[in-house]
Amino acid sequence: MEIVNKKALIVDLNKRSSEVKGLPDLRVYIGGLGLGLALYEMYRDKDPVIFSVGPLNGFFPFASKTSIVLSDDGVMEDLYIGGNLSTRMKFSGLDSIVICGRSEDRVILDISNTSVSIKTSDMDINTLGLPGKRSILSVDYEKNNVLVQSYFSTPDYFLYKTLSEKNIMGMVVTGTEFHKPNNFSDYENLYQNILNKINEVRVEKGIYPSCSNCPMGCGKSKFGEIGGNVLVHSLVSCHYADKIYSDLGIVFSCLNVLGYDYTHEDLENLPVIVEETLKRLN
Repeated sequence: MEIVNKKALIVDLNKRSSEVKGLPDLRVYIGGLGLGLALYEMYRDKDPVIFSVGPLNGFFPFASKTSIVLSDDGVMEDLYIGGNLSTRMKFSGLDSIVICGRSEDRVILDISNTSVSIKTSDMDINTLGLPGKRSILSVDYEKNNVLVQSYFSTPDYFLYKTLSEKNIMGMVVTGTEFHKPNNFSDYENLYQNILNKINEVRVEKGIYPSCSNCPMGCGKSKFGEIGGNVLVHSLVSCHYADKIYSDLGIVFSCLNVLGYDYTHEDLENLPVIVEETLKRLN
């Protein structure tokens, strides 16, 4: 498995254009929350909303959420939505999707790996993307809500407000890439070790739809999360699994087996780096 620099898909609604950018200087932000804040700082003059995943999404249990960074009337907000969006972004080869500007008409973003097609609002969103390889995020203008897989949402109105102001009716992300860890045996053992820590997850098992790579089926993930532990939300894992993913030893092992060259010092410095970025933004 070859690890490359952070990669973001930048969508400019004003110009109806997109580009993929490599971000070697943003490596220290790890992913998720940290990466989203760094990208917001880069594109703040374009009023961006930023969807980001972390290095463990798509590969380990309970690393299941997608981080969303946006500004609500000048106040930075970090939100987390469940479902399969994080996995499809990871398998698109993307760390972040940055949506800038505003469309004059309501549109749907149809993203296939790193390419973007902007569809008109009369398109049936369920006909877009590749079934089994896609995630559908829909904006319900009647119920003032945003849903992934017609079920998972965020715990507030910030995302709906931002996407509706940008005239976005939905986003379909199809990801067809997959990278196998070089030492697959070590990866499988570590995966099973983390899965065996299911009793450390602070939520009860249920019969509800599960987020990607999560066997819990809990009712909590329906409404997502807001704020929380910097490392956990930069990875991006479920905050109910924070006891697992705030353990630097486990996180370091996960990153190492996937081929990342992060050090313990990188992980320890992350909260300070994020705090400094927030100060500049505020």
